[in-house]
Amino acid sequence: MSFKCTLWPSGEVIELKGEKSLLLELKEAGKKIKSSCGGCATCSDCSIIVKSGESNLTPQTFEELRLLGNVFHITKERLSCQAKVLGEVTLDISAHEKATKTESSTSASGPKSTTTKLKKRDDLVKAARENEEKGEPKSSDSWYKHWEKGEQPENQPKKLGGNRRPRSFTYSDDKEDEEK
Repeated sequence: MSFKCTLWPSGEVIELKGEKSLLLELKEAGKKIKSSCGGCATCSDCSIIVKSGESNLTPQTFEELRLLGNVFHITKERLSCQAKVLGEVTLDISAHEKATKTESSTSASGPKSTTTKLKKRDDLVKAARENEEKGEPKSSDSWYKHWEKGEQPENQPKKLGGNRRPRSFTYSDDKEDEEK
């Protein structure tokens, strides 16, 4: 027995048998669905959004509830590796299509360009000399022992705790002795 599955946003209709998980059936139909764990319900990469026909899918498994939580009624997300088709359903797999487009465009053109700029030693020395001429200190020197650069005279100790003397305290036994 086969069931109609409409893929959103393209509107493409495919036939699914319902014997295997949605992940495997969609892959057999030629659709690319991300999955890091290979269908073991540990990554949540294969999540899809059910647009209509949520009652035509198998109930959520324990693994799916543990990973996604009980928010299906709000987000309509299901793990395609855990759900099987029991009737006509409309699924949103646009998140997977976007991911495959960006992956294919980067792999076709090579790795992404980096903005790392290599500087030669001569350029660094030249920049350091220019900063010395301007009178600007090196950025790494500005914080070196900055606590010693304060206005505190050397012979006067630092005042900590708001310059207050600690109060003396008396025990209850001392009060009784004072009263007698």
